[in-house]
Amino acid sequence: MSGEALIRELRKLRACVIHPPDTVCSELVRHLKRIGCQVDTVWPVPDRWPAHADIVFCIFGDHSSLDVSGLKRDRDGTLIGIIEYESPTVVRELLEADVQAIIGKPIHPFGILSTLTVASSRYRFERRQNNKIAKLEETLRTRRVVNNAVRHLAAERSISEEQAYQCIRRWSLEGRASMTSVADQVLACGPELSDPNFQIKPKDAL
Repeated sequence: MSGEALIRELRKLRACVIHPPDTVCSELVRHLKRIGCQVDTVWPVPDRWPAHADIVFCIFGDHSSLDVSGLKRDRDGTLIGIIEYESPTVVRELLEADVQAIIGKPIHPFGILSTLTVASSRYRFERRQNNKIAKLEETLRTRRVVNNAVRHLAAERSISEEQAYQCIRRWSLEGRASMTSVADQVLACGPELSDPNFQIKPKDAL
């Protein structure tokens, strides 16, 4: 996505500011509304990610009783930390929360738009990468299950692994089911697989 397109997208964002109601909070809300974001405020820190929030600005390290761990629950958006000072404890909290960016107090108009743009871009990139990783992991899991089922069927019927694979593939096509579903059922079967007339009836057949 181009920089201009991303900035246009920022104006559609639903932002949530998690901060005590004071002048700092009001100043940040004013800047975000000037950019064009829809803004809500929440205090104290909720026990989960605010519903419908695309981006959350949250205070870190400013209160001894502050607990931001709940924001990891149902998280579905960009997280930007607000800090007043730096310390090992604050830095650890920021890393554990996996923030995409940080802004410092006092809040100034300069840099808010840039922070929003970079943080949103980073979050989108991370989400795409995580989706790719999840797909690759599922592909590898599927291959392991199918390969194990092929070896199991080949051993039970005393046939080649290629013949066993084609058999599982045929059951998958005939039953309109995934190869993984058929493979799972093959692995659950025992000596009955040795019967050449035995067939798998996929549970997820249409």
